[in-house]
Amino acid sequence: MTNDARAELAEQLDKQAEWCERLGSKLYAALLSEAARDAQRGGAVWSALGGHLPAPLLEVMLPLRFMAAMHSLVLRERAPELARFYPSAGGQGGPDEAWPAFLSAVTEHLDEVHALSAFPVQTNEVGRCAALIGGFLRVAHDTGKPLRLLEVGSSAG
Repeated sequence: MTNDARAELAEQLDKQAEWCERLGSKLYAALLSEAARDAQRGGAVWSALGGHLPAPLLEVMLPLRFMAAMHSLVLRERAPELARFYPSAGGQGGPDEAWPAFLSAVTEHLDEVHALSAFPVQTNEVGRCAALIGGFLRVAHDTGKPLRLLEVGSSAG
C-alpha cells in the first residue's frame, strides 16, 4: 500500500474523531486522533487496518469497526491496562492518558484487531432502543454493575 492509502486511513480516523468530539466522546476522540497519526506513520494501527482498504468511509465505517474491535478486547478482559480508561469496564482514567495503553493493546493483539475490524457495524440501534433506557438505568442502579447489551439485529425478531 502507498502513502496515499495511509493518508486515506488517517483522514477517516480523523473524521470519526471529529464526530466523537462533537458527540461528547472525549475518549474515542482522543484515541482516534492518535490512531490517525499512527496510521499515517505506518505504525501498528496501519498494520491492523491497512488490509481493509480501500474502504469508503460511509459504506464500511472502518474507524467504528476498529473502535468496536478494541472495545471487544476491553470487555473480554484481554486489555486490562486499556480497560482503566473505558467507563464501560469501570475505568476512570483521563482520555489524554489512554493512548499508550491503547497502542500497546493494538500491538499485542494485532491479528485479532485486524480480524475483528472486518465485522460490519450497525449504527441505528440507538434509536430503536431509546424507549428502553429507563429500564436499563434501573437494572444498572439496582445491581451496581455495568450493563452490556448484545445487538442481534432487527432481523432476529
